[in-house]
Amino acid sequence: MLIRPWIFPLAAAIAFGQEVAPFWPESREPWKPAWEVTLRGDQLSNPVETADGFRRVGLQLRLRWSWELESLRFVAGTRSAMGTDGNQFNAPRWDQQPSNGTQVDVAHADLSWVAERTFGTLSLGFQENGLVASQALWDRDLRFLGAGALAGVRDTQGVLPEASLRAAVGRVRNVLGGQGDLAAGQIVVKLETGPWSWTAHAGRWSLAWDPGEERLRRLPGHDPMERQRMVVDETGATGKWNTVFPLETRWFRSKNRDTGETSEEVQATAGSRERVYWPQVAFTWQRLSSTGTLYPVNGDEWWFYRRARGPRFDLSLPLPGGWVATFVYLRQRSDGDDYRVTRKMVVLVKRF
Repeated sequence: MLIRPWIFPLAAAIAFGQEVAPFWPESREPWKPAWEVTLRGDQLSNPVETADGFRRVGLQLRLRWSWELESLRFVAGTRSAMGTDGNQFNAPRWDQQPSNGTQVDVAHADLSWVAERTFGTLSLGFQENGLVASQALWDRDLRFLGAGALAGVRDTQGVLPEASLRAAVGRVRNVLGGQGDLAAGQIVVKLETGPWSWTAHAGRWSLAWDPGEERLRRLPGHDPMERQRMVVDETGATGKWNTVFPLETRWFRSKNRDTGETSEEVQATAGSRERVYWPQVAFTWQRLSSTGTLYPVNGDEWWFYRRARGPRFDLSLPLPGGWVATFVYLRQRSDGDDYRVTRKMVVLVKRF
């Protein structure tokens, strides 16, 4: 079956779920490259553990190439970074990516199909995670070596653009090592009702790893000599009002099946990153329990990865030439402590 011209933009939108895709939809020209430059300044203030405070600046370049043949696509990409703090601080600062060096970013093959009412994609190789997830559950910069799949149905009127099953299985790469293995499945439903868009999802995530000293620590009550395994059930919903100045709300919740602990993330967004000089403002509240989220693989832009809560404010402004400038301010409090950590970030992104 010949692939429709819009299948890969559709697959890209599906793959990145609730997060902003790091690349614009690619054209169908064979081997057309895409690249993205990110300049980031980061400051953390810790009023009690002052040694944990830091300032740093980093530059990142992502390159990507794709080649398409009918319903088959091959994707390869690299990530290069330069930072002022050096890789020796990656582990104590909970980073999921090295501050300096070049590494493979993606290398996978995708087989896709689209019919009038059905669609699907099977991806094999080193890839991004195509499941819908918040930063409390998954760091979108992480990659895994394995298989990702999506199979769905839709109607012909556009009211139900997607009712699908998604899955991801493979070994996760991060700076801590630890042989982390991910297995996750998810149901996703999307609706379009006039100016409103709705998304709901629910699934189960399982992560297994060898215990270590940092984020990959052993679980409470588990044998420290055995392989650790955490399973969480997650649900979420999104509502978006598609106007000239869009409004969107998101809610995510995860629950550990063994301990019953829960974690949540709520976000409200006004504006868009697609119109030049039109700002986007976002407020996010995150609550992390000890075991209610997959803390070895959750986002590293928040300082505490477990037993913490706090707000985050994002102000983004699209600029001419494909630039996006974002200022981030967050305050987190570790549960059981009487002090708060403040983090500020300035991020400039250029997409080509």
